[in-house]
Amino acid sequence: MSRSTLFSLALLAYHVAAQTTSTCDPRHNASCPNDPALGSGIYNQTFTSTTTELNPNFWNVTSGNAETIQFGNNGAELVIAQSGDSVTAQSTFYIMYGVVEVIMQAAAGQGIISTFDLISDDLDEIDVEIMGGNTSYVESNWYGWGNTSQYNAQYHKCDGPQQGLHNYTIVWTADQLQWIIDGNVARTLPYAKPGRYPQTPCMSGYIEALKFGIWAGGDSKQPEGTVVWAGGKTDWTKGPFTMTVQSIKITDASTNTSSYSYADNTGDQKSIKAVPGNSAAYNLINKKSAIQSAAATWNSLTTGAKIGIACGVGALLAIIIVVYTIVCIQQRRRGRAEKAIADAQWNEHTSELMEYKTLMAKGHFAVSHMGHGEKF
Repeated sequence: MSRSTLFSLALLAYHVAAQTTSTCDPRHNASCPNDPALGSGIYNQTFTSTTTELNPNFWNVTSGNAETIQFGNNGAELVIAQSGDSVTAQSTFYIMYGVVEVIMQAAAGQGIISTFDLISDDLDEIDVEIMGGNTSYVESNWYGWGNTSQYNAQYHKCDGPQQGLHNYTIVWTADQLQWIIDGNVARTLPYAKPGRYPQTPCMSGYIEALKFGIWAGGDSKQPEGTVVWAGGKTDWTKGPFTMTVQSIKITDASTNTSSYSYADNTGDQKSIKAVPGNSAAYNLINKKSAIQSAAATWNSLTTGAKIGIACGVGALLAIIIVVYTIVCIQQRRRGRAEKAIADAQWNEHTSELMEYKTLMAKGHFAVSHMGHGEKF
């Protein structure tokens, strides 16, 4: 097969890799529901062996199940083992510009793809994709409006993405889009016209949700172009294949936003309205226990206020101690009085008993039996 043919097949794979459908594309449907925002919140999660699940408040597992997502010392482990397997999780919230930082170890294995993407309702897309058989490079990619005729992939040097954890960060603003690998800027995409830069028609931004997961581009069920792009056919006898995600941090550039709504189907940024307020995600992230809330309130007080409260508490404790002491004294006095009364009554009963015994001994209690005049 010639090199030009391989290149054509690789380009074909980019068509397959792009997401080309949306549950509701606002460019074609003016009645799309609001998208819940991350808003002012910062989602920051480190996965450990004590983690039991992807929090359903923040993640929907759209492919795979509990058995294919495990948790170990290095993080969340997404596992595939046979033809047709894939594991994908998608955030329950959206961001409008911001920063996404993922620390992960890609799965090793020919044809295995470890990825995380930002996907919008109007099919703008930002990708990081790592082939399991390529131990030296990772791929960045993007699409505008799901346009699969675009060929925007680039490859960047990365030492052993399958052998250890690496930091992959996307910094996305109205002016530019950057892919950063282990702290080094690998690629910068300047703003361009709509459809040529991930956005809605206005440069103010567009809305994205995060997806991450593992799938087999080299599976025999995939088109030939996808298999070539993925690095070759997957040998399932060498599985299972595991992608490990240690941590995910997401920052939304939009603040005080509960959700995003679409006023019409123009696809213009002006049709996207930020609904003010705290988002559900923000409220969950910032939810505090009663102890944490009390501690936060205490820490926010001035030194004078703290001294005043401490004095007030001390005075209250002193009052409680005085009252307790008085009550105890009163109870002791009452107890002594009650004991004295009881002792007097006992002595009186004892005296009567002794007198009764004395009289009996003298026979003073001999009486006529049943009124017949007989003595006992």
